[in-house]
Amino acid sequence: MKRSKSEVINATVESYLKRRHYQQAGDFLCKSDQSICQTGDEMTLSATVKWSMSRDNSIVFSAITIDTAAADQAYERLKMWVNVILNDKLKMELKGLLYPVFCHLYLEMLHAGNRQAAVQFLKSHQGEFINETEKSFLEELASVFSVQDIELRPLVNAFRTRKYKVDMSDVAHICLQQFLKKHGHITLMQIINTHVTIIKKVDSISMDIDINENRGQRPEVGINGHIEQPCGTGVDREMRELQEAIRLIQNSAWQPLRIFTVNNAIENASCGMVTPNLDKVAVGFSTAEIRLWGSSETVLVKPDFREPSVSLARSVPPWNKFSESNLFKDEAGAIVLRGHTDVVHDMRFISNADLLLTVSSDKDMRVWRLHDYTCAAVYNGHNYPIWCMDTSIFNLYIATGSHDRTAKLWSLDRKFPLRIFAGHFLDVNSIRFHPNARYLATGSADKTVRLWDKDDANLLRVYVGAQSTIYSLAFSPDGKYLAAAGDDKSISIWDLATNSLLTELKGHQDTVMNVDWSPDGQCIASASADGIVRLWSTQDYILVSNSGSKTSSNKTENFHAYSTYCSIAIKKF
Repeated sequence: MKRSKSEVINATVESYLKRRHYQQAGDFLCKSDQSICQTGDEMTLSATVKWSMSRDNSIVFSAITIDTAAADQAYERLKMWVNVILNDKLKMELKGLLYPVFCHLYLEMLHAGNRQAAVQFLKSHQGEFINETEKSFLEELASVFSVQDIELRPLVNAFRTRKYKVDMSDVAHICLQQFLKKHGHITLMQIINTHVTIIKKVDSISMDIDINENRGQRPEVGINGHIEQPCGTGVDREMRELQEAIRLIQNSAWQPLRIFTVNNAIENASCGMVTPNLDKVAVGFSTAEIRLWGSSETVLVKPDFREPSVSLARSVPPWNKFSESNLFKDEAGAIVLRGHTDVVHDMRFISNADLLLTVSSDKDMRVWRLHDYTCAAVYNGHNYPIWCMDTSIFNLYIATGSHDRTAKLWSLDRKFPLRIFAGHFLDVNSIRFHPNARYLATGSADKTVRLWDKDDANLLRVYVGAQSTIYSLAFSPDGKYLAAAGDDKSISIWDLATNSLLTELKGHQDTVMNVDWSPDGQCIASASADGIVRLWSTQDYILVSNSGSKTSSNKTENFHAYSTYCSIAIKKF
């Protein structure tokens, strides 16, 4: 008698489970409960099983959304299990698996959109890898905060798209299988199955001899121990290629992702900032207030007091906390944060700790909790108004620039500044950390840009050439170039390696208030008091002759200009 399609599918899955030594198929499949329909996830899993059944070191694969907390716990469990193994040789073999699993777990968390949890996971465990090659790669990995960043960094992209080779004896492989069968999390199994190639060693002595004989003759080994082999199954690769194609279509190179407008604030709005995931917008006002909105479908919920995950100095006493009854919302539904006593000039979000940092003319830097909308800490150190601020990678340090002609370096767990950068003759209007966080750049009303060593506050270089006050600075993502803009209506680009001025970008009709680089370094955005945002292609405009001479560009036909219909525009990538 001819069987139905659902019976054929059940029989196939049942046969597969038996070959994999799972429980009786009856525990998983009850024919009376089966549905002929399949969800998208079920179809993906079925196709994946078909592709992976014949793989030698296949453990299990499941196309699921990663649970970051459970994945972190699973990695901790795997690490603890490896560390308690008494046999040193066995321990060393299994330790080789921790590094690729750790790196791919971080990238999987980013792929699932859990940037905050991913950064915390990386910071918690990266110190365990002391090999110089591993440390160097982890430094590169620390600059990746999204799936798009992976494509922009060849080293990380190679790691993600190649398979990592781990040599393992039969005994170690059997021990790993038994552990994963008993304690393994599905995400760990997926990473091992998709991104790791386990090479079984038949005889450890002969293997050592082979390694010594063939050292330097392993063309298949690429970056950091991965072999040249496409990552994942055919279905997995096709799905990733499709997702990438959709992303490229949705994120056109010259179209903004989102535009925010603050109405009825021509005289009052003084600064603004959007969270990296675009879920909140904060605006500072000359009335000393800060207003916080939820963007898109984000709703700002009632206060929920929780201690921040970072240590803060000068925390506000418990009796000063906001309650739901005294939380103030304006007529537009914005949360109003009050504490500063003068104009708010700059702000930064620390997303992994749900904090907002603000600086003001009242000479203070304040830290606000976004859980309960309270001021968590106040930092004093400047003698005059603070104009600007910036945060380093991982938000370990904060830098501020002031009317007192100095810049200061802060750590949130210290109530006093760690370093003082003195040397400018007039106000410090802009400050930026170098991508490697070892250097600071400051722009001033004295028409100079200065580069400082963060660790000892020594002045390294002075860049001159600007014709007027500097209002904005930006390092290129690779740290090779520095852009500065201000009252002279142009953007100056310096080469940090040669200490030379490469080019000046001209086209704005008024003061350039802000400048920034795109994450891929392919273009520069500038925003001016003329209400125009311009995008400049770095390939077209950063031109250096063989002699290293400066080039100047005022070709208006090549840049892209966008009118904001505002009196002053501020643009950040």
